[in-house]
Amino acid sequence: MVLGWKTQYEKRVPTEDLSNWEIFALLEKACLQLEWEYLVVDEETFTATTPTHWTLSEEIITVAVEPAGIVFKSQSESLELYEAGRNKKNIEGHLIPAFKKIKAGLDKNKLQNAANELKAATLKQLKSGNRIDGEKITFGFRGNEVTFFLIAVNVIVFIAMAMKGVDIYQPTVDDILAWGGNVEFNVTGGEWWRLLTNIFVHIGITHLLVSLFGLFFIGIMVESILGKLKYLIAYLCTGVLASLASIAWVAEGVTAGATGAIFGMFGVFTAFLTTRYIDKKFPKIWLVCIGAYVVYNMVTALQGQNDDVANLGGFISGICAGYLFYFFHFKKNVARAGGTRISVEVLLITGLILFFYMKKYGKDDSLRFEKAVMRLNQIEVKAMTQMQRLQLASSNDDAARVLRDSALPEWKHFQTEITKTGKYTLDPKFVHKRELLSEYAGLRLRQTELIYKSVHEETDKYNPEIDEVSDKIERIIDQLGVE
Repeated sequence: MVLGWKTQYEKRVPTEDLSNWEIFALLEKACLQLEWEYLVVDEETFTATTPTHWTLSEEIITVAVEPAGIVFKSQSESLELYEAGRNKKNIEGHLIPAFKKIKAGLDKNKLQNAANELKAATLKQLKSGNRIDGEKITFGFRGNEVTFFLIAVNVIVFIAMAMKGVDIYQPTVDDILAWGGNVEFNVTGGEWWRLLTNIFVHIGITHLLVSLFGLFFIGIMVESILGKLKYLIAYLCTGVLASLASIAWVAEGVTAGATGAIFGMFGVFTAFLTTRYIDKKFPKIWLVCIGAYVVYNMVTALQGQNDDVANLGGFISGICAGYLFYFFHFKKNVARAGGTRISVEVLLITGLILFFYMKKYGKDDSLRFEKAVMRLNQIEVKAMTQMQRLQLASSNDDAARVLRDSALPEWKHFQTEITKTGKYTLDPKFVHKRELLSEYAGLRLRQTELIYKSVHEETDKYNPEIDEVSDKIERIIDQLGVE
C-alpha cells in the first residue's frame, strides 16, 4: 500500500544473452497475452500501458535494455491516493512471469524470426516517423468496440422513440424535445444535460442512417489512433461542445443528431494528420465514404437542413482535443491506450467551458416558470370544470357546496402556485406575465367568492361587482393571449 504522487516500482533482471529485439519480441507476445497496449519506442526502449481502472488511473510500463540487464518499470500515469501495490504486481505478478513463460515455450529459431519481423516493422516506422499504419484499420467489431457501442446506443434510442409512437420519417419538434433535443431556452433554464443527450437523438431515419454512416468510417479510424477510453471521451466532449456552439449561435429552434460529435472526430483526425504520428496511406473505400459524408453534409447545410454551426463547433473542438492528446501524450512515445491523465483534463476543460457558459447565461428561472405555468393551466382547467358544474346543480345548496368545496380550493391552489414563482429570477417579459397571472389568480378567487355569496345568500346584490371583476378577467386573458 502506497500513498503518493505518480508512484512507481522498478526491477532489474539479467538479459540471459538475449538481443534487444528478442527481448522486445517476447515483451510483445507477453503484452498481447495480458491485453496491454504496447509500443517499441526505439532500439533500446519498449513501453506498454495497463488497462484502465475504475478510478480512471492506469500504469505506464517501461522496459529498457541496458548493458547491466533489463530494467522493468511500472509508473502510475496520474496522482495516486491509494496505489495498493499495483505497480509491483504489474512487474512481478504479470509482465515478468508472462515474459519468462513465453521464452520457455519458444525455440531459438522462432524467437529469432519474431525478433527480425518486429525489428523490420519498427525500424520502418521509426524511419518514416509514422507510428500508426493504415493497414491496421479493421472494419469488424474487434478493435472497434466503442464505435459499435455508440452506433448501438443511437439505434436503440431511435427504436425506443419509434415504439413510443414517434414518426420515424418526420418526428415533431415536441417529440425531439421530449427525447432530449437541444434548445437554448431549456439548456440555460437548467437542463444542461440536453447538450449530451441530443447527440443520440435523430430527426428521422434518414438523419440516423447518415449519422451512422459517418460515425462508422471516422470512428474506426479515430478509435485505432486514440484507443478506446480517449476516443469515447473525445467523442462525448466534442459532441457537448458542438451542442454548446449551436445554442450559443442560434438561440431559436430544437436541434439533435450525432453530426457535431462526428465532426469532432474529423477534427481529432485532422489534428493527427498534421503530425508524423500516423501513416497517410488509407484504404480507398475509407476515403470515398468519408468524402461522400462530407459532401452530403455540405449540401444539406446549404439547403438549411443541417446544423452547420454545431458541425463547425465540433470540428474546432476536435482539433483542439487532438492536439492536446498528441502533444501531451502521444509525442512522449508511450503506448496508444495510455494517457488517462490528459483524458481527464479534456473532460475537465469541457466541464469548465460548460460551467462558465451556464454561469453567464443560465441565470434566470424562465424554464422553471414555464413549467409552473403548465401546472397552473392544469389547475385552471380543474377549477373551470367545477364552475361549469353549477349549471347541473339541482339546488342553491348544491351549487354553494360545489363553489365552497371544489372551485374555491382550486383557485386558492392556483394563487399559491403563482405566489411561489415570486422568488424566480426572470427577464422582463416573464416578470410581466407573472404579474398578470398573479392578478388573474386574485380576480378569479374574488369572482368565485362573490358568486358563492350570491348563491348562498340567494341575493343579486353582488352582481355589479361580479360583472366588474369578470370584465377585468377578460382584459387580462386578452393580454395573456398576446404574451
